[in-house]
Amino acid sequence: MVFSLYVSRYTLHLLIASHQAFCSNTAPMTEQVLSLDILDVVYRGKGLARHEGCVVFVLGVLPGETVTARIRKQHKSYADADLVSIEKKSPARIDPVCPLTEECPGCSYQHMEYTEELRLKQAQFQDMLKRQGGTDPSTCLDPTASPTETGYRNKIIFHAQKNKKTGKIVLGYIGKNNRTVFDVPQCPLALPAINKLIKEKLSDTVFMRSLKDGDNVTFRYTENDKALCWAGKSEPGKNRLTETTSIGELKVHNRSFFQVNSAIADKLIKCVIEIVILNKPDTLIDLYCGVGVLSIAAAEAGVPNVLGIDYDRSAIRCASQNAKQRELQQVEFMGEPAGLGLEMALKPIDVSNCTLIVDPPRRGLEKTVIDAIAGKPPSRIIYVSCAADTLARDISRLAEFGYKVKRTQIFDMFPRTPHFESVTLLTR
Repeated sequence: MVFSLYVSRYTLHLLIASHQAFCSNTAPMTEQVLSLDILDVVYRGKGLARHEGCVVFVLGVLPGETVTARIRKQHKSYADADLVSIEKKSPARIDPVCPLTEECPGCSYQHMEYTEELRLKQAQFQDMLKRQGGTDPSTCLDPTASPTETGYRNKIIFHAQKNKKTGKIVLGYIGKNNRTVFDVPQCPLALPAINKLIKEKLSDTVFMRSLKDGDNVTFRYTENDKALCWAGKSEPGKNRLTETTSIGELKVHNRSFFQVNSAIADKLIKCVIEIVILNKPDTLIDLYCGVGVLSIAAAEAGVPNVLGIDYDRSAIRCASQNAKQRELQQVEFMGEPAGLGLEMALKPIDVSNCTLIVDPPRRGLEKTVIDAIAGKPPSRIIYVSCAADTLARDISRLAEFGYKVKRTQIFDMFPRTPHFESVTLLTR
């Protein structure tokens, strides 16, 4: 996983506009040291303060704290600042378990109790959906917490970078400047078996010398295959892994998407299928289906016609194998781009009792997908999202075609980071 401080211009616009504060101060603020009262922690984990009419974002803080911060960069409508010291601490503040918080931008919630992290994520989610998606906050159910706050990731990706001074390869995450890789001897988010393998590889001089500047190194774990590691375009000895899930064993291509927090993934699957069972669709289309987890679960729950669509042909081949092993005749899979595949799938069917599941990447639904839905709207959509900002945007778009949120819920797939999954039911 590439950790980054990047926040889209779209997201920043929402955050700044929602607080209706702009920089009226024309004097340069860069390098100024300010005393700031933290008013809130907004989506993606930045603390929000105001100084002389300007919104100031600070990382590593909690609501209610008073801090000293140095302005790093001034923009037209906001400023970014670095935390210098904390003058008044929140009672929810704790010591981070990871010693790399100064270098690593990923775990922006390590300094707070997990209950506070969940509270903030829920508030951010409700606010984003209300302001941008026009969603009634009462539709938001209580968040589903991760059983463990650390040691949950079954996959991490390190980056190899040659140190210009020493000529040696550094292996780890990309730092806060979004350019420099720093050494990561252990990652608290990774499963213990992965951390054990990281330690072995870092001490393996043959392996380290084999790495080239710019290589990505993947560490992956499944119950069946145990901890594996591969660099660049090389393979870990086999390209199909076996994942153990709440619906049984599934074949997963080593380069295909699969949820990184198995315990929360199982809870998410259960939630989606409960919604499917409650609505009893005649047809279910699973867009961005991956290796067919939700397609197979829906078919086993009794849906008579199921079609999974994904552009990743390797994932589709695994999905077909997974369905064949279960002798599920009512499931088919299609390897096509999302928009084209959905248009093809909707064209011949009656959509009056059709459920569409979408699980897009962080950029949300492509225009071609929205267009396909507009052309022949399914009766309901179950939207699995990993980005609240693009979810809110897409809810607003779908409202134009008569869709309204019936229920929505956070599943905290990524504790200690600013990210989370959600499941939203929209009906016409």
